[in-house]
Amino acid sequence: MRVVVVHSSTQEAVVPVMDQGLDQLLTGAGSSSFQIVEQRKTWVGPVMNFSFTGRLGFISVPMMGTIEVDGENVTVDFALPPLLQTFVGEAKVRAIVEENVRAMVRG
Repeated sequence: MRVVVVHSSTQEAVVPVMDQGLDQLLTGAGSSSFQIVEQRKTWVGPVMNFSFTGRLGFISVPMMGTIEVDGENVTVDFALPPLLQTFVGEAKVRAIVEENVRAMVRG
């Protein structure tokens, strides 16, 4: 899944915002008991490679992807696990990620 959000700041200003905000991207997916654990991230220039495990009760779903920041956009790429496609839905996850990235880049 790819989500592209336009920002009105500089690449240099948005990179630290995205670095600090990875755990916010899926906040609200499913329920208030959704947790992000085992988070890992590395930056290569303006591209963050990330991985984490999303937990909802006893269910754990690993996820990985990238966040790329350029002078105009934040692009989030990740494979949506089948479990999330089935129970949450691609449209809802896309909307959550897009809404949260917009909020983060607005400040």
